[in-house]
Amino acid sequence: MLDKNPLRVEVATPDAMTVRLALSGDLDYGTVSELAALPLDRGVRQFDVDLSGLSFIDSSGLAALVRLYHQAERAEAVLRVVAATPYLRSVLRMTALDRLFDLPPA
Repeated sequence: MLDKNPLRVEVATPDAMTVRLALSGDLDYGTVSELAALPLDRGVRQFDVDLSGLSFIDSSGLAALVRLYHQAERAEAVLRVVAATPYLRSVLRMTALDRLFDLPPA
């Protein structure tokens, strides 16, 4: 049986218009509800998502990130992936989601 790492979501507000989400652990079928439960405040214009702490992601986790992206769009905000591990970069590239999230240079 695989060891599971619980999902942790740290939320910071470096300024009034930006929210930074730092995800660590596993983002999978069993943990996506924690990410989906995050309220996206209406006044925020930018959501920076740091994925460098994720140790695992499955298709449910990828779908949750896409939903978060579209939720930000509907709130007229921008969602940016600001950090990702080589593993996650590879997964995003294989699924063509690297184009949606416009990953920063490695």
